[in-house]
Amino acid sequence: MCWHSQPDSKPSAFAPYSCFANARQEIVAEVFRKTFSFLSIIGSSYIVADVIRTRRNDKATDPYQRIMLCLSTFDILFSSVCFLGTWLTPKETGWLWSVGNTNSCSTQGFFTVLGLMGEFLYQMALSL
Repeated sequence: MCWHSQPDSKPSAFAPYSCFANARQEIVAEVFRKTFSFLSIIGSSYIVADVIRTRRNDKATDPYQRIMLCLSTFDILFSSVCFLGTWLTPKETGWLWSVGNTNSCSTQGFFTVLGLMGEFLYQMALSL
């Protein structure tokens, strides 16, 4: 995400529309981000529920299913952070729908890195 100052403004001011040419492009990008994040949460939740249901029925799970369980859990985490998107961004930035503060932004950054690293590592485990 681009945070750049306007050339003739105070150093702490941010450019409107973040990295987009206009407000319409920013709205379209946010709607797509929230839509596809929500769909990812639904898909990963289905995988988690399926593996847990298999385990609950006293059936053994193979390593592939356990890796998919963990991968889907990290995907739910990361997709949730993506869904919250600009809502957690400090409102001083002027981004669309930003209502957060620096603490919510830092928390979002932590869970973004945690989710991405978890997905990356479990993707590597899946490919072995």
